[in-house]
Amino acid sequence: MTETDSQAAPAARRERPGWLAIAFIGICVLTAVGLYLGGVRMVHRPSLRPAIAVLPFNAANADADAERFGAGLAAQLMAALRNAGELRLVDRAPDVVVQGSVERAGGYLLVTARLIRTANRYQLWSHVYQIDRVDTAALAETIATAVRAELHIRPGRTVVTTVEGSDNAYFL
Repeated sequence: MTETDSQAAPAARRERPGWLAIAFIGICVLTAVGLYLGGVRMVHRPSLRPAIAVLPFNAANADADAERFGAGLAAQLMAALRNAGELRLVDRAPDVVVQGSVERAGGYLLVTARLIRTANRYQLWSHVYQIDRVDTAALAETIATAVRAELHIRPGRTVVTTVEGSDNAYFL
């Protein structure tokens, strides 16, 4: 073995670790690109659409008709809000909640609707509707329009259905 051969061997050994590092970095980059293109998300991106929940409208007194009306109104309101493409209707962890109450006062029905931000329980909007004969679909659409306006949501395509054979879904 000559002196030049012994000097060439350490030089070859020194070059090998550089190539190994480059190969390792290349494999890491290819793996990251593969995971990204394959649909694995490394970061959770929250939705920009507000999440909203509609709670049943409670009867202010022990009136079974008002209780049924409140449940029907909540269902109609969910249907009206579901058609707003910029809102997400959820059961849990909403950003805002629509809730209210129904009360019979003389010959009228008082329906109170409230929009509440859940993070700080701040009431964003509230309105009392005094009505004598009610179409729940029309009232729900009126409330949904006010909620969308308060949340600065453009109105979507709204479809209101009624019970066959009846002009109104619920009467009291």
